[in-house]
Amino acid sequence: MKSLLLIIAVLASFNTFASTQSAEEYIEEVNKAFGRFFEATNGKSFSQQVIAIEALYLEFEDNEAVQDVLLQSLGDVYSFLGLHQRALMTVDSRVIESGTFYDEIKRFEVHDAIAAILERSSVHQFVMINEAHHVPKHRVLTYQLLAGLWEQGYRYLALEALAENAEQNITIEHIPLNAGHYTKEPIFANLLLYAQELGFQLVSYDYGFEIQGTIAEREKSGASNLREKIFTQNPDAKVIIHVGYNHINEESRLAHYLKESLGLDPLTINQTDIGEKSEQQYESESYAWMIANHAFDLPIVLLNEAGELWSASSNKYDVNVIWPRTVYIQNRPDWAYLGRVLKLTDLAWCQEIFPCTVEVYNSKSEGAVPTDRILILSENDTTGVFISPSSRKIKVTNAAGDRLHTEIID
Repeated sequence: MKSLLLIIAVLASFNTFASTQSAEEYIEEVNKAFGRFFEATNGKSFSQQVIAIEALYLEFEDNEAVQDVLLQSLGDVYSFLGLHQRALMTVDSRVIESGTFYDEIKRFEVHDAIAAILERSSVHQFVMINEAHHVPKHRVLTYQLLAGLWEQGYRYLALEALAENAEQNITIEHIPLNAGHYTKEPIFANLLLYAQELGFQLVSYDYGFEIQGTIAEREKSGASNLREKIFTQNPDAKVIIHVGYNHINEESRLAHYLKESLGLDPLTINQTDIGEKSEQQYESESYAWMIANHAFDLPIVLLNEAGELWSASSNKYDVNVIWPRTVYIQNRPDWAYLGRVLKLTDLAWCQEIFPCTVEVYNSKSEGAVPTDRILILSENDTTGVFISPSSRKIKVTNAAGDRLHTEIID
């Protein structure tokens, strides 16, 4: 499983960083650091993983491919800890958006993304939504679409992030820690919990390909698993597929192989190509123009006078969803609320030990992914945790993961 997770991380990072290398060359380089990475991070708390990855980054200062993966991994860990700005900065420091400006966006009008997508999803049998793995905000779009898609007859939610058959151990109140790598992030956990509350059947599919296999072999394997677990049994099934980065590519990736094998046209939604970065200097000209010329506080899509959706790469995917810049309230992103209440943290919980991690759980039992998590770096941090009617416990731990405080929520 560890090997599989690293390969998945490598392939995701290759999509983002390594445009001058083949995937095979990239993986070979990164595997040189395989043992050191897991030796340094396995079994460690997220706070300890941050320290370990930063040390490895210095150790492999002459290996750009390894550093790329380490930065992606560090961005992931920061996102797990609720530090959205740090997650963005970590990845942005190595990825500069293309200077390409899409002049045609000047002729399009902005429209609410949820409404526009739901208007079109009713005529499709499956919808594919992508994410950048270090940006939990992208999971919020799928979360916000769930209720409307359920009303249209969608009954399956397939997720790249789920470990093989992990859905068998997930309950409406409990996301086990071994459900997947990215599902350890609380927004992801909330997505899974809400989907089950509505009645969706969760489906894992991204497994079974050879570790040293090609990208095409991985995608074909995923398409085969989805066909076997859903469409063979229910040819008319309506399915949401939540993936990372380029798997929505209808020319060459998972979307392509599903179209080819099922004879169905997906609605493919891209959130990663045009969006907010940690600093404006890293943002694309198109995103900067959108922010300067349109006022919007919710995710939007662009439509022309004929009602056609705009895509920056229409041969690869159907529509770009563009998010506004994040607004922070008590150092928490506005998009992370999910209908919950923000409760200020009590620094006394940390017992003057920093950094400390504050987590919220739906159950008083152990072993589940929390519904919220935030790392408090110092006694000067002012922040809060998100509480819902189903919240039952707040747990506070030190950097090593040792418990400092427990707060029972009545």
